[in-house]
Amino acid sequence: MEKRYIGIDWHRNRFTCCIRLENERTYLTEWELEDLGKFVKKLRPSDEVAVEITGNTRLFFDAVAEHVARVVVVNTNHFPVIRQSVKKTDPNDGRTLALYLSKNLLPEVRMKDKERGQLASLTQTRDKLVKLRTALKNKINNILSARGLNLPKEALAKKSWPRCWSCRSTRSCASSCG
Repeated sequence: MEKRYIGIDWHRNRFTCCIRLENERTYLTEWELEDLGKFVKKLRPSDEVAVEITGNTRLFFDAVAEHVARVVVVNTNHFPVIRQSVKKTDPNDGRTLALYLSKNLLPEVRMKDKERGQLASLTQTRDKLVKLRTALKNKINNILSARGLNLPKEALAKKSWPRCWSCRSTRSCASSCG
C-alpha cells in the first residue's frame, strides 16, 4: 500500500485535509470538527500527518496519534513557507504541509503530554494574572496621582491596601471620614 502524507490546516470547528501520495498526486477534502471520528477511521497505520498548532491542536493530536505512524505538529510562525505565503488559503496550507512532510522538512514542535500541557497552561494563566494585577495597580496609582494622592510604593502591596482612600487608614473609618 502506498504511503500517504497528510497535511491538515486545523481550525476551531473545521479542517482542511490534503493527502499527498508518493507519486505526488494530491487529494483535498474539507471536514467539520464533529466528523473527526469519521476522519480517523480513514487513516492508515503507515500514514504521516502534519498539523498546524492552534489552541485546540491537542484534540486532533490525541484523536489521530495512535492510528498513524507519525504526527508532526508545526508552529507555522516558525515556518516561513506558510507564514510568508502570498496565497494563504486552507487548501494551499494543507498542500504545503503535506509536501514538506513528504520531504521531512517541517519544523516540528514537541507536543507535551496532557499533564505537562495543563501545567504549562496554568503557569501561563498565572503569569498573565500577575501581569494584569501589576497593570491594574499602576492604573490605580496613576488615577490617584492625577488627583493629587501620591501613594508610597508599598501602599498598593497586597497586605497594606488601605480600606479608606481618604485618610489611608487600614482600619474601617466610615464614621470618621464618611
